This record gives sequence, C-alpha cells and structure tokens, in this order.
Amino acid sequence: MTLPEHEYLRKYLKEQSGLDLATDKQINADIRAMVQHRQLNLLHDFSQLGVFDLIFCRNVLIYFDQQTKTSVLNRLAKAIEADGFLMLGAAETVFGLTNVFKSIAELRAIYQPNEVRAASVRKSAFVAPASAVTAMAAI
Repeated sequence: MTLPEHEYLRKYLKEQSGLDLATDKQINADIRAMVQHRQLNLLHDFSQLGVFDLIFCRNVLIYFDQQTKTSVLNRLAKAIEADGFLMLGAAETVFGLTNVFKSIAELRAIYQPNEVRAASVRKSAFVAPASAVTAMAAI
C-alpha cells in the first residue's frame, strides 16, 4: 500500500518558520543526515560515485559546447539506474546531443534512460540498499 501524497509530506517534511511561504517545509533531520555533499567536475570521470536513482543537473549544461554536453550526458547515463530519472533545467535538453535518454511526455525537462542505454551501460560495483534512493545534484 502506498501513502497518499499528504502523508509523505507529513512523514518526511517538517514545518519551518521564517522561510518563504511557498517553501515553508524542511526535510527531516534523519533524511538530511543521509546526504553527502561532495565537489566533482562533470568533465572528469565520476563513476567511482556509484549509480543513482535520481540525478539533478539543472542549469549546468547551458554553459558547455555541444560536444561537452554530449560527453557529460553520456557519463550521466552510465551513473543512473535503468529506471532512474535525470532532471535538467527548463532551457536544457538531451535532444540532438545523445540517444541514451528519452523524455517523459508529461514532465518537462525530466528524462529516463532509454532501452539503448539500459542494454549498453555496464553497472558499477556500487550496490545501494534496497530501501535507499540515491541522488546526485549538479548545480
């Protein structure tokens, strides 16, 4: 049985006074404690980080040339689970750069690895616990 959306909000977020009215909630401390912050260069190999369920790469690719964008997207494809998601900025796309991701029609700037990628990408040795969700953010 899955929880209704408001139950997830109640379970994982807490009220935080003094914040903007639109974002007056904060992720619970126990979830924040699971987050690791690291600096990495998207132009270099980052396969040692493992495989992620969710990658945020918002408003980063716009600063790269076409060849570099393709290279970064192909590296991201190797770092994402077959059923994972890649979230780009509103002004960014994978189209015309690589065929390793497909768009989700109803969700703008959100992509999933396509079957071509799933068949060709070798998983790293990293295995996340079954209940864990791993994410990477590039900002």
